[in-house]
Order: sequence, then C-alpha cells, then structure tokens
Amino acid sequence: MNHTVLAIGTAALTASGCVWYLPAIADLQAGADRPRSTRTAAAACVLWWAALALAGGLLLVVSDWRPAAQIALAGLVGGTALRVRALWDRRREVQETAARWAALDAGPAPRSGRPPLALAGWLVVGAAVASLGAVAILLSGGGAVVPRVALAAVSGAGVALAFLLIGLGNVRRQGR
Repeated sequence: MNHTVLAIGTAALTASGCVWYLPAIADLQAGADRPRSTRTAAAACVLWWAALALAGGLLLVVSDWRPAAQIALAGLVGGTALRVRALWDRRREVQETAARWAALDAGPAPRSGRPPLALAGWLVVGAAVASLGAVAILLSGGGAVVPRVALAAVSGAGVALAFLLIGLGNVRRQGR
C-alpha cells in the first residue's frame, strides 16, 4: 500500500479523534483547577493522538514505514504509562475523599414531614392520568357503550392503583 494512502488515513483518524484530544487539551490548560489524575489522563490522551499525528506526517516524508510505526508505538507505550499513573492517582484521590467524608460523619439525615405530601402528589398525578385515560377510552367511539365504560373503569382503577403503589414505595424508601 502506498504511504500516501496510509498518511491520509492516519490524518483522517487523527482529525476524527478531536472529540478526545480537544477536551484533554482543555483539561491540561485548566491546570490546578482539575485533579492531578484528570490532568495525567489528559496528558496520556494528547500523547497518544500527537504520536499518531506525527506518525502520519512521517509516512509522507520518509519512504520507510518503520520510523512512523516506532513513533506510534512510543506514543502508545508512553500514553499507557501515563494512563496507569492517572488510575493510580485517581484511586488515591478517591481514598482521600472518602476519608474526608468519613471524618465529617454527621450521622443520619433527619426525617422530614414530607412523605405524606409526596404520597399526595403521587395520588393526584395518578388520579389525573387515570381520569384522562378513562375519558379517552369513553370518547374513542366504536362499539357499544357498556364495554367502553367497563374498560375505562378497569383501566382507570389499574392506573390509579399503580400510582398508589409507586407512591407508597416512595414513601417507604424515604422513611428509612
């Protein structure tokens, strides 16, 4: 395969990778506003893509493909090493954050008197949805009136019961 074709393919791949390396560059420019693990991971990303772009440029200039492959491999190895370091830093940051939160240990959150209000909200919404569904069935026409009324009543009761059960479950979870 011609080196020009490989270089064009590499350039297209590198251009499409902007969804990764542009945010990574922004993370690097943010400096100390970002955690160390984020900056290290961003450096790994930029290194991977820069090595690939450089390899594509070498494919146009040098007649042999080996230097381009060596540059791409060096970028891959260096980026992988940086990414492993970023994971290590991230684990340490998570442990430090967990220790800080454990030091605060405010105890359980006080219960509020809102669960009955939340249940009332679920019941109002359920009644509204059930009523609208029943009205839609009644106004749909087609067929005898008695089966439509029965279907409207059963489906309305089912929807209202579903909302009631969801509301009770929600109140129960909030009460814990």
